[in-house]
This record gives sequence, structure tokens and C-alpha cells, in this order.
Amino acid sequence: MVTAPLHPKEDERIAYLESFHIETDREKVLDELTELACKLTKVPKSLISIVDKNEVWFKSQNGLKLDSSPRELSFCAHATSMDEDNFFYIEDASKHSDFKDLPYVNVENGVKFYAGVQLKDSNNLPLGTVCVLDDKPHSLDDSQKQSLIMIADLVMRQLELNKRNTDLSEKTRLLEENNEMLRNFAHVVSHDMKMPLANMILTSDVMSHKYSDILDADGKRYLKTIKDSAFSMSHYVDNILSHYESDQLAIEEKDQFDIYSIIEKVEELLGRKDDIQIVFPEDNLVIYSNSAAIEQILLNLIGNSIKYNNSDLIKIQILATETPKYYRVAVKDNGIGIPKDKQKDIFKLFTTLNKTDRSGKKGNGIGLSTVKLLVDKLGGVIKCDSQINCGTTFIFTVRK
Repeated sequence: MVTAPLHPKEDERIAYLESFHIETDREKVLDELTELACKLTKVPKSLISIVDKNEVWFKSQNGLKLDSSPRELSFCAHATSMDEDNFFYIEDASKHSDFKDLPYVNVENGVKFYAGVQLKDSNNLPLGTVCVLDDKPHSLDDSQKQSLIMIADLVMRQLELNKRNTDLSEKTRLLEENNEMLRNFAHVVSHDMKMPLANMILTSDVMSHKYSDILDADGKRYLKTIKDSAFSMSHYVDNILSHYESDQLAIEEKDQFDIYSIIEKVEELLGRKDDIQIVFPEDNLVIYSNSAAIEQILLNLIGNSIKYNNSDLIKIQILATETPKYYRVAVKDNGIGIPKDKQKDIFKLFTTLNKTDRSGKKGNGIGLSTVKLLVDKLGGVIKCDSQINCGTTFIFTVRK
């Protein structure tokens, strides 16, 4: 009796096997393949074996009930020990000098015939086998051998698919954990910054009034710079909070509203001015979606149309239509426009165009990222059409 030898690169093989994280649970697609192996080879029993460090266990079996076997006594372990030939074939084990004394060969209904194909990919490190067995001597013709090889290839593809899905799930889990940590960090830091910034603004106001008779022009200018900088940072913090709160918005909560009411709310929040003309859609579209999300989207888009506009009269036109599956909203302005080569990047967090708004302040690259985040959550898409000095149109959709 010859015990199964180790593969020439056994340590590498085991490490590669462990990277697959193969579970013992049965899988319908693999069970169907072991059944197919029996039918194509006309052999009554088949297995998908995984050759581990100390045992051989069976991911799928057809025609027999067996969970595992000792590695040193396993035909499958012999099959995976080969470095070159991936087909292991014994027509009659009871007459084979190396295997006739194995405990599960020289018994009633013992294994006489075995044909196994290694499960391996381009790494050439076998994980186990697809094999067929019989309690009688047997042989396979070339067509049946080729069928078994093809089935082994299908099994390996399924195992690789499972591995990719497992790896992707783990990466997704880690990414979600990191994003949650980042959200919590941003939320805590942003809240912690609000009070010191408010104190800076208040202190600069108090000093400006209390010591106005003492301060010279430079001193007053310095205090104004402190106040303006604190306001700018406070606005930046508000945008960060808005972005991460938008990520946690319960989009599945829907309500019915009309587009006019949302635009009117946005107008109130931004402040109505004589030099700003907002043209409402021709029809007052009724929408069933998350009104808070739509309001936040329009607040950002209309706000940008106002900020990045050097026209004497700011014109903003809102269009709203629907299809059987989507609501479609467009915000069109006569602003400064966005360069063509920048239009794909403007929705990335913290991406700015290095341009100042009407107040001489630079953007922080948060608003449009928040818009993209909300549109994605609403099952839609957003795109930009713009020309320098000819205005910009943002079009977004919302799934019904």
C-alpha cells in the first residue's frame, strides 16, 4: 500500500487553497455537475473533492454518501500530488500493486475504478479533483475522458467565481467600515469645529464694536479678515455635514409633492432678489419620491447657478418632465460655464475648478458631490452640458 505523497509545491498549494475560503455547504450548480459527470462517463458515482492538509473532504457527491476520507488513503490525494499530468486513472485498483491493499478497495463493494481530474487554473496548483468511481473495474474512452476534463474546468470556474464574490464581499465590507469611520470622524470633527468658529465670529464682532474708536484701519481690516475666514470655514463645515448626512438619508421614505412647491422652498432658502429670475417649468409636475433629497439637489444646483454667474440679470430655467420610469429635471442658467475637460470630474468630492464665485470666494468641491450622491440613491443619473460664458445645464433623473 502506497500512501499519498505531497504535491511538490505543497505549502504554496495549501496557501492557494485557503485563499478560496471554500465552504462545506452544498451548491446546486456543483451537484448538477457531479450528476452530469456520472451521466457522461456512465459511471455510477462521482465526487468533487477538496484535498486539505490532513483530510480530503467532498464539496459534492453523487451516488454515495461520504463527507470526507483520510488524506493518506485517498485516491484524490494521489491525483493532486502530480505536478504535470492532471488526469489520474485506475481501471482496477484490486489488481494494482500500489492500491490493492487499501482498506476501502479490498472489501465488498469497495472502490475498484477511479478516474480523477485535477481542479487547477493557470497557477498549476490543484485544489482537489472531479472524479468518478465504481465498485467494478471500468474504463473510459477518449470522449468520456474529455468530458470529465471539461466538467473539471466548469467546476474550477465556479470555484473561482465564488472566490471573486467572497473577495468582493470582504472588500465591500471593509470599504463600508472605513466609510462609516470616515463619516463618524467628519461628523464629530465638523460639530466640534462649529463652536470655536462661532466664537471667532462673535469675538471679532464684539471687538469691532467695543474698540472701534481705538482700532486703526489695519486693525479693523484684520478683524474683518478673521470674521470672513471663520464664516468661510463654517460654511465649509456645513457642507461637509450636509454631504455625510445626505449619505445617511433614508431615500426609501417617499412622499407626493409638486415641483413648484420645492422650487419655492429653494427660493426662500436662497433669498429672493431682483437680479435673479427663476423660470418655473411649464407644467407643475407631481412627483412621488423623497422630497428632502430633491430639495437638497435643487438647492445645490440653483445655488451654484447664482454663485457662478457674472450676468447683471441671473436667469435660471427649471424644466420638469416624466417618462414611464423616470422623472427628469433640468436646471439651465446663463452663468460662466464649465470647461469641457472638467465636466467629468466636477461630481468628485473636493474637486473644484479653482474659480471664484460672485462674492470672490472659491468653491469647496462638496456641493455637486452631494448632488451626485443623492441622485445615485434615487436611482437616477446626472449629467452636465456647458460652454464657457454661455451657461450650464444640469439634467438629472429620478426613478419612479
